[in-house]
Order: sequence, then structure tokens, then C-alpha cells
Amino acid sequence: MEKVNHLASRRRSRVRQSASRLPRSWLAEHWDLLALLLLVLVSIPAAWLSPHSLVVVRDTSLIDDNWHLDEVFKLSRGVWVGRDVAFTHGPIFQWLSSLPARLMGVSMGAIYATWVTVPAWCAFVFVYLTLLLLLPEQPAWKRALLLVLVLVFWEPSLRNAFPVLLFAVFLRDWYAVIGGRARAFALGIVAALLCVIAFLIASDTGVYSTAAWVVATFAALFEARRDEGIVGKCILVLLAFVASSFVLALAINQVMASAFDFKFWKDGAQMVSVYRWATPSAMTDAGTTRLLGTLFAGAAIFLIGAGARNKENRAMATRAGFLLGGFAFAVITLQSALVRSDYGHVIIASFAMVVLAGAILFSIESRLSWLAVLVAVVLSVLFAHPAFRPATVLRLVQQVQHPLTECPAGYREFDRGCFAPEFTGMLGSASSFLGQHSGEQNHIVVFPYQTMFGIASGRNVAGGLMQAYTASGPYLSQVEITGLERAPAPAGLYLPDADMRDLSDRDLAHWRNLDLSLPVDGTYNFTRTPDLWFWMLRHYRAEQQLSTGVFGLLRDDSRATRISMQSRSLGLTAQIFPIRERSAALDLGVPDWPVGSDFLRLRLKVRYGVWWKLRKPERMQLEITRADGSSELRWFVIQPNVSSEIWFYPWSQPDLVRYLDPDESHWRTAPRSAITRLRVLATPLDWVSVAPDAIVLEAADAVRLEMNP
Repeated sequence: MEKVNHLASRRRSRVRQSASRLPRSWLAEHWDLLALLLLVLVSIPAAWLSPHSLVVVRDTSLIDDNWHLDEVFKLSRGVWVGRDVAFTHGPIFQWLSSLPARLMGVSMGAIYATWVTVPAWCAFVFVYLTLLLLLPEQPAWKRALLLVLVLVFWEPSLRNAFPVLLFAVFLRDWYAVIGGRARAFALGIVAALLCVIAFLIASDTGVYSTAAWVVATFAALFEARRDEGIVGKCILVLLAFVASSFVLALAINQVMASAFDFKFWKDGAQMVSVYRWATPSAMTDAGTTRLLGTLFAGAAIFLIGAGARNKENRAMATRAGFLLGGFAFAVITLQSALVRSDYGHVIIASFAMVVLAGAILFSIESRLSWLAVLVAVVLSVLFAHPAFRPATVLRLVQQVQHPLTECPAGYREFDRGCFAPEFTGMLGSASSFLGQHSGEQNHIVVFPYQTMFGIASGRNVAGGLMQAYTASGPYLSQVEITGLERAPAPAGLYLPDADMRDLSDRDLAHWRNLDLSLPVDGTYNFTRTPDLWFWMLRHYRAEQQLSTGVFGLLRDDSRATRISMQSRSLGLTAQIFPIRERSAALDLGVPDWPVGSDFLRLRLKVRYGVWWKLRKPERMQLEITRADGSSELRWFVIQPNVSSEIWFYPWSQPDLVRYLDPDESHWRTAPRSAITRLRVLATPLDWVSVAPDAIVLEAADAVRLEMNP
């Protein structure tokens, strides 16, 4: 008996000892998961935890705020991106970004506070999974440290984190197929499914995810090139991928419209294709430093990884396929910054290089491992800005403890948001007008891009695109117009562009803070989307000015038959202008300008070599000189190697609203000096821009509008 008691006590002590070690052992193996959960916790918006609180919106100048608000509002009304409207984002992104606001009750304040939350959490999870796939052999604390560095300092987003995860998934699965641990056809099916999901997130996410599949495939096959059975496995994988992609595309088509209607894919392909020539932006010196620094630092780290390889270490991040494919994939994603080159987009484009290079540093297992980790920490601290600080956590706690129930001084409430009084007044006057002239189930129209008035008035904004300024080229213009015609709107809003010549810096800041119309990337909205403007002209008339820069419209389809257009040649010689330098000024000649003309129309073709598809076109401007001695530059965008009509309103831009007046005598009240000379200027946006080979002037006309009784 004494012996039995002794054995029982020993068993109990072992149980207690095991239980006492359990938390420490679990923590040691899951530091990365704990880091993920902690960062998710501190990024919860206080407004989500206190749904009845108000949200202070201090900056209302961002043009993207319009689609942020409208995307969520549209989903609350049953309108899906991809099915009902086209956009660079897809239905998955729309659903994720709208989730908190729909749970709280859709309002402008809720959307401002939460639209980025769930997509950001998905990005956090994707980075966590990526590191788990690339560094499974490393201790959890190393993955946790790298995870914290990436999430805190390097600004992951859903759209750039998902392709990086897929690259890791594809490469790892290829290794499994090559090693006989997975079936070849299963890899093809899974790859097709993941690529389709990527396109449902966003068009560019789908493109880079497909690139991840192609690069991972070539990298894995290169590493296994001596495997005698690799050809058969490759053929089976690719057949499964192609067949699965086709079946999945048909399934998506069926959900969007019908099985063999590929509109979803056509719209996405068009948006991707016009992106490079329709929305390029200049790279700053800081952006150039960041881009080149990321490229050279990443190249150095990949070379270090190649030099530190050894046959005993078969870690994922040390294999030849990863080193070759990872660098190639990172460079492919990095080149996206060559188009939209503002500093924020350079940071987004750098993400793949940062994550993959970080995985290499943290995979080093020699005596230099600590030095490699230190290098990663130092680079993050010195060359990136932390997204989370102690003040972030303190502010979250304070906002939860003391939710805002009244707007602070200098702000007024509108739809659960606190805005500047003038901004609130503008929303209120526009909503009141739309409420008087349309029903809750009616659509409204808005030109050019302020679709936030949809949620402000509780009405869907008509159109085939989420944002009309993306209607670049005839295909996307027709998509937008088809959407406008499909849902006739009884009322709408027109916000004329400000005349940039008349705005001081202070006036410009005030105009921008009210989210009133300004040129998009330097190009006036009439010149950017003339087809849409003329469609509005023929179907709507101006009823009244609602506030500064905002006019109310009422539908008047009779204008379509009453408005006519007369064109007259300016007598300029059609000719080809060869371009021999990066900056060129082309004198089109002295136009024979008719008195009383309203618009200038040029038919141009700008010829580029193939390199513009890897870089970006040059800045195009028209210099207009008038008889009174005045001159100005007008930006325009043009599709390379395609004959295109470019429209200009060569007078003050705010006067365009006069053409919506029902009385033609009010259209031309300001004096107009005749145009005496036209020159096209082609200048580089930055060092990335490609100079054209030639610019072809095919025709030049003056156009006058008239309205019959």
C-alpha cells in the first residue's frame, strides 16, 4: 500500500509538472500567432467597439474617399462590383471592406472608420501564413519578430500581400509534387482556384497572382530540371490548371451574368491595360531613392542568401528555386511603381521584395544569423515609418472608454460623421435637392467623380463604372454610358472643374477639402472623359446652383434631339512629327479659328516603341495661344499607337456648366479671344518615361454646339 501511494503521488506530480510546462511550451511554439493576434487587437477601430459613437473626419480631400463610401453603400443596396459595376477592385474586396459598417449599420462615419479594417486583417493573416510557409524550420520567435517588422513598418495591404502568399504556396506545392508528396493534377486545380480568387479581390491582384504562378512554375522546374519525370508532371499540372481555370471562369460568368458572357474578365482586362497610359504619375526624388534602394538592397540580400546556401540546409528560403523565382517575382511587382510612381505606390510595390528578402535574412542559420536579424531590424527602423505606436493603443483605449457622442467644436454631424461645417452644408443641400427630385429607389447621376453623394442622399449612383474618371478609351466609356442608360436617373449633380489659373494655394486647399472637382492627374475631367460629358449634356439640364461648385441637374431627354454639333476644319496640315529628343515642342501651325466656336478637337496618334509597356508614356500637353497674348498648357492623356480624338474646352473650365442651361443664349456670356497658335509638348514625367517615336496630327477642328427650339 505504501508503495502504491508513492507511485500515485509520482504520477500526480508528473501531471502537475506537465500542466505547468504547457503554457510555456505553447508560447514558445506560437509567438508568431500571438504577435498576429496582438496586432489585430490594436488595429480594431474604436468606432466598431462603440457603434453609436461619432467619427471625426478631418481630411475630406481624397478623391478615393468617394469610392470607399460608394462601394460599401452599393453593397448595402445589393449592387455588386464586378456584376453590376466595373472597377479595379472585385466583389471579395467589396464584401470585406463593407463588413464592419454593415454590422454597425451603414453610415458615412462607420465607413470612414472601418472600410480598411478587415482587408488589413486579411493582409496580416496572409503575411503570417507566408512566413509560416517560408520559415517553418525557424523558431517561432524569429517568425514573430519578422512578422512584427513587416506589419508595423512595411504597410501590407490585401492587394499586395495575397500574391506574395500565393508565390509561397505555389512554390511549396511544386516542391511537394516534384518530391512525390502531392498529386500533380491537385496542384493545377488549387493554383487555378487561387488565381481566380485573386481576380475577385482586384484585377491587379489577379495579374500579379498569375505572375506568381508562372514564376513559381519556372523556378521549380529549373531546380528540378534533372528529374527525369518532371516533364510528365509539368504537363499534367498545366492541363489541370488550364481546364480548371476555364471551368471556374464559366462559374464566375454564371454568377455575374451567364456562363459564356465574359464581361467581368473583359472589363478587368481593360482596366489593367489602360492603367499604364491613363493614370501615370511622376516619381519624386524620395520615391526614386526608395525604389532603387529596395531593388539594390533586395538584390544584395538574395545574393547573400545564395552565398550562404549549403546542401545540409534544405530550408525553403535557401533553395535555388526560391532565390531565383523570388527575386524575379519581387522585381515584377516592383515595376508597378514605374507607372503610378507617387511615394505611396512605391511603398506598395516594394512589399514583395521586403517580405521575401526578410525571409532570407531570417533563414540564415550560421553564426551570422543574429547579424542578419539585426540588419532587418535596423533597415526597418531607419527606412520605414511605424504604423503602430504606444500612442495608438492609448488612443484606442481612450476612445473606447469615452466614445464621442457630440461633434467637437468646429465640426458638424452628418450621417454619424463629424465634418467641417461648409462640407456638411454642401452634403445637406445636395441631399435635399436630390430628395426633392428623386425617389429612394431612383438612381442619381454625378459628374465627374463625387459618388459620395450617393450615400449622402441615400440613392444609388448610376453608371457602369465605380468612378467615371476611369472611363479611359472607347470601351470603358461605353461601359459607363451603358450603365447610365440602364438606370435612367431623374436628377443628378454636376461639379465643374475649377480653373487652375484662378486658384491661389489657399483657394486650392479650400476647394480640395470640400472635395470639389479638380483635374485628375493634371487633366481636366472634360478632356479626360469627353464622351461622358457630352452624354450628360444631351440628357440633363441645370436646375440651380446648390452650393459653391455644386449644381443640381434634372433629366431632360429632349435635349438629345435638339442639340446639334457643327465642326469646321482649322486648316492645319496633317503631318508626322518625328521625335528625336526626350523633350519635344511641336508647332501644329496657325489655326483658322472660327468666331463663336466652343470646343477644340484634335485627332492624334502618338507612336511608341514596345518599351512604353514596361515603363510609361511621356506627359502630353497642348499649348494654346490666343489673340490677346495669353497662353496656357492643357494636359491630356492618349492611348499609345491608337488614333484618338482629344477634346479641349479652351476657355475657363467653370463655364462648361453654362451648356447645361436650357437657354442657349446663356452658354457664351464671357468674351473669348481667338486661338492663334497650337503646340503639342511631349515631356518626360520622370526618368522612367519613354519618349515617343513620332506624333501624328491627323485632323484639327473647331466645334460649335447649337440647340434647336
